[in-house]
Amino acid sequence: MSNGEEFRDLSPIFEPKSVALIGASNNPLKWGWVILSNILSHGYIGSVYPINPKEDNILGLKTYKTIFEISEEIDLAIVVRPAESVPQHIEECVEKEVKSAIVLAGGFRETGKEGEVLEKEVVEIAHKGKLLIVGPNTMGVYSAPASLLAIMSPISVVKGEVSLISMSGNIGVNLLSMGSTENVGFNKFVSIGNQADITLEEYLKFFGDDPETKIILIYIEGLRQGKKFMEVAEKITEKKPVIVLKAGRSTAGAKAARSHSGALAGSNMIYDAVFKQSGVIKVSTINGMLELAKAFIHLPLPKGKRVGIVSWGGGYGVVAADACEEAGLDIPNIQEKTIQELDNILPPYWNRGNPVDLVGTLDRSIQPKSLETIVKDENIDAIIASGFLIGGSGIKFASPDTLKKGVTITERGVTIDEKGISMEVLAQKWMRSSDEQNMNKINELVEKYQKPIIAVTLTSDTKAIPKAWEKNTVVYPTLEVAAEVLAKMYEYKQYLEKKKNNKDSVI
Repeated sequence: MSNGEEFRDLSPIFEPKSVALIGASNNPLKWGWVILSNILSHGYIGSVYPINPKEDNILGLKTYKTIFEISEEIDLAIVVRPAESVPQHIEECVEKEVKSAIVLAGGFRETGKEGEVLEKEVVEIAHKGKLLIVGPNTMGVYSAPASLLAIMSPISVVKGEVSLISMSGNIGVNLLSMGSTENVGFNKFVSIGNQADITLEEYLKFFGDDPETKIILIYIEGLRQGKKFMEVAEKITEKKPVIVLKAGRSTAGAKAARSHSGALAGSNMIYDAVFKQSGVIKVSTINGMLELAKAFIHLPLPKGKRVGIVSWGGGYGVVAADACEEAGLDIPNIQEKTIQELDNILPPYWNRGNPVDLVGTLDRSIQPKSLETIVKDENIDAIIASGFLIGGSGIKFASPDTLKKGVTITERGVTIDEKGISMEVLAQKWMRSSDEQNMNKINELVEKYQKPIIAVTLTSDTKAIPKAWEKNTVVYPTLEVAAEVLAKMYEYKQYLEKKKNNKDSVI
């Protein structure tokens, strides 16, 4: 957009067939070594050319003195050199007809007037050869299709369907890393830095058109082209969710944003209006981006805002109801036929309403049966299931007694034949087995009834959540997160329906 074209093809950045690393190093404490190591260890599918005038070989690769020694075409150059030397390297890239470049160095517009002049010079040189510039002041890019991890941190990334645009390199890279433990896989990532050349809106358009990207996450501190952002986002949100964390909401945060990325934070009310009108989903925390992304990946959108709550204890049902109402969701009455069916499953003293209190019975076979009864209720659009996944490591018995013979738990179809194990271990195995059956049931019901079901662990067992993620069961540690996620999903569903109705009325 800076060179007069509205939207350019960013494929040379995210699907390069060849990469030159200007400033490659044999010193593991330098970014030129870390980035090259990342590229090689993550199995980049193209050709890699390290450039360093003082080295012959880096990490087993032939090293070139200058970019002109490379006879092949270069799609992407990564410049790991100080700010003052960047104009010269960009000039060489233009002469070599390189298609794109990532400029990692800081020391440009974010530092003041002198840096702004230097940044402008770099862009003017790049535009002589239509060279695409990522940054400067960036931590790099990631692309699953190319198996390219060209960033400044030694991390592991899980491939998936989420693409991320971030004004903060550290936050972006941390989100990539967190994805490997949060069951969120990434397709593409860019730390946009100062946006001297390629703007946020261009990345958004490129990811929006990318068929391999199903969800877009954005971390911003401010917008330079609010109108353009709205125009691009409004077209994309009809096809896929766009989730934004807007930082710099406070006076102190806005001041920090100016010194960090040079962004003008602006009025929160204005940003809220921009996001709402363009269908962008706003979250308030970094973790909230991944939490919501998980739900969009694995769950259908709720058809309405009526939530059924099934809780392995009455108190948690009350808390869940509060959380849902505070998030703008409804807790409807369940149908009489649902109550009658639950009468045949639960003890006679159950509360006979929504939330459904499973009264803490140790017979966990009632959990999946009760859950399906609620899911198929026509008054219910979405479900929060509390206490269905609890793990087993938190179970402690005072008695060290061991079993002298095997035990069969017929209610859950579980047979434990080991002799000489403690009752504590037996209980832990039983709980984990029940959890697994509940996970399978939740996934089955989501598929069968096309209603979102969110499990809440309420447990100290740190292994319970990762185990559920392995099965793609959506689970959160708190009721408040579950309610907020369902509210955001319903908000997006309303936006899509409004857009459709508007189009139908025009026709």
